[in-house]
Amino acid sequence: MLGGVLAASFVPVFVDRLTTRPRREAMASVSAVVTLATVVLVVSTVLLVVLAPEVIDLYSIGGAPHLGAADLAREHVLAIELLRYFAPQLLAYGLISLIAAVLATEERFVAVGVVPIINNLVGIAVLGAFAAVATHSEVAHTQLSSGLVLLLGLGTTAGVVLQAVALIPSLRRSGARLRWRWRPNDPAVAMILRLSSWTIGFVAANQLAVFVVQALEFHLQGVPQYSYAYQFFLFPYAVVAASVVNVATPSLARAHALGNSAEVGQRFGRAGRQVLSLVLPAAVGYLVLAKPAITLVLQHGNFGPGAVDQTAATLALFALGLPGFCVFFLAIRTFQAMRDTRTAFYCYLLENGTNIALAFVFYRPLGIKGLALSYSIAYTLAAIAAVVVLHRRLGTIGGRAILSSSLRSVVLSVVMAVTIAFVAAVIGSGTGLFGWVRLLVTVAAGGIAYLGGAGIAASRRGWQTSRRTRR
Repeated sequence: MLGGVLAASFVPVFVDRLTTRPRREAMASVSAVVTLATVVLVVSTVLLVVLAPEVIDLYSIGGAPHLGAADLAREHVLAIELLRYFAPQLLAYGLISLIAAVLATEERFVAVGVVPIINNLVGIAVLGAFAAVATHSEVAHTQLSSGLVLLLGLGTTAGVVLQAVALIPSLRRSGARLRWRWRPNDPAVAMILRLSSWTIGFVAANQLAVFVVQALEFHLQGVPQYSYAYQFFLFPYAVVAASVVNVATPSLARAHALGNSAEVGQRFGRAGRQVLSLVLPAAVGYLVLAKPAITLVLQHGNFGPGAVDQTAATLALFALGLPGFCVFFLAIRTFQAMRDTRTAFYCYLLENGTNIALAFVFYRPLGIKGLALSYSIAYTLAAIAAVVVLHRRLGTIGGRAILSSSLRSVVLSVVMAVTIAFVAAVIGSGTGLFGWVRLLVTVAAGGIAYLGGAGIAASRRGWQTSRRTRR
């Protein structure tokens, strides 16, 4: 998380140097930043290995009422051991973020979007091998052999390391010539440190919120349901919003470096329309399809119908906050592109404070569903506040165009939902292979309805524009 957030601070500084300085001088500054960041990541990784017991103690305060002392002790020891195997991922993810930042300044995004596949394939292979070798008794009683722990720990870490290594060829082809330059007094380093002071502040605020929510999950015995729902929730963000925002960030930073506030506002507006036109139907799709999708993917083994129902309901409440979550992410990246991490800190402070406060209000009457609802409300309110600040700062962000585009997406999403419900009713219910076919057919029908409606709307707007031009 720290690596990803800091990378968002690096991109504006790198773009500023490349925009306002000769390339050789700019790349020297970039090299100085990367060198210092790499040293910090190495030291942080070593500290994580050494302090693994304290980290696990922190995240397991209060114990687990449903576990006996012996079981809890075994889980505690296993958690420490796995965390130490996972620690090198901090360095690997940090390097991935650094390389991604350099590639973004060179307008190269394909490799960064593709290489996570390597990590996923390795992770799937590791988990498949673990499932084939481990016995039910070993897993149920947390009594894994050293070989199984090694497989899970180092196997998972190997996937992240390979993801980082796979970016090196693209970095070499980009034309960015990085050198080992120990120059902590470089102006770019000073700028990064100034921006990062606020960045580290909102990373700390995020981790505090994560700690509180996880503690509540732990006591509600709803960690698996909340975690599964959250992973489904993140999927549209990772595929759509992150891609759009990562591509927009260098152009936002470049416009700000040139002092063109109007272009920053216009670029934010275009990215906002693109993000919302894709995540709004995803949110509505989750509201309609959460139950059948969760049932097909998760209902097996010890994950029974009750857990499925709870996970599906949690996902639906997460889905309510998906548009706000993505818009907030775009707004924060815009502040970072403008090298204004202080405002980003206050936005995160608002979001995390609201999330924590509402979590304590909702978790007793609603359980883990209340934690998802507090998350959605917090990000929606924070997104509205961030957009208001951006509008005041930039003068215009294309608000009317965003609202008009969002309204069309909402209408088309409703049409999509009605189509999905109709097709699902016609096909009927089912499990197994038929259930998968049913889910794919309903999703395809909804997608065709949404894209078809969007195409008709675009054609109509084009015809109206042409008519006005002739007049």
